[in-house]
Amino acid sequence: MPSDSIVTPDGPADEIPLPGGNVGGAVRVGDTVRRPTGPWTPAVHELLHFLADAGLPRIPRVLGIDARDREILTFLPGRVLDIGRETLSDAQVRSAMHWLREYHAVVAGFPRESRRWRFVERALRPGEIVCHHDSAMYNMAFDGDDLAGVFDWDVAGPGIPLDDVAIFAWNTAVLFPDADPAEAAHVLRTIADSYGDLDPHAVLEHVVVRMTDAADRIAAAQAAGDPGMLRLGTVGEPAATRARLAVLGARLPELHAALDAG
Repeated sequence: MPSDSIVTPDGPADEIPLPGGNVGGAVRVGDTVRRPTGPWTPAVHELLHFLADAGLPRIPRVLGIDARDREILTFLPGRVLDIGRETLSDAQVRSAMHWLREYHAVVAGFPRESRRWRFVERALRPGEIVCHHDSAMYNMAFDGDDLAGVFDWDVAGPGIPLDDVAIFAWNTAVLFPDADPAEAAHVLRTIADSYGDLDPHAVLEHVVVRMTDAADRIAAAQAAGDPGMLRLGTVGEPAATRARLAVLGARLPELHAALDAG
């Protein structure tokens, strides 16, 4: 762990379970968040320290490890929208994509040597950065239209910038792959335009690539006994993702046509 890690007593009576938490089971204690650790935690903490030192906003700060071997992070205030019941506004999408572009620019300077991440242990390849890999609306807090925080960094690891854009699109533009194609196309264009230098058609195509890879990673981690990924199995993953991908794949021509019509 980082040299400045600390060990503090935890106070179970003061713990408040945070919503979501299908992978980690996070709890709030005062102004901190406690989450389970794993072999990937040193790399994630090194990443968060690097980003903090570089001045990247809206990320949790690493405070150490508690007496139950859980990481201690600063709590990020803001409102997390209820995925599947609420939708992000165009302004919220723009704010999230502006931050994501900034994150990718900053993290490009992260050392490229081999590290143990959650799903892989290797160095970064040419063209890769360390992606958040779960940059979805359920891991983002908002203050009105402005992004206030991005949390749940435990699956960070090697990837390309489009991976992070694609998983955001999966949970917004094509959250319901059988929905109105014009609405999906509008969100895809907003994502691509707000991130900058992206073709919405390329984002749409990469959603299939990225989420197929995600389903495969989850399945492999479940077979290896990863407790967090096994918890995802209790909510139907990766089968639910594969089912949604089948619907999306069948509708790709219609969605591309809607993008062209726009």
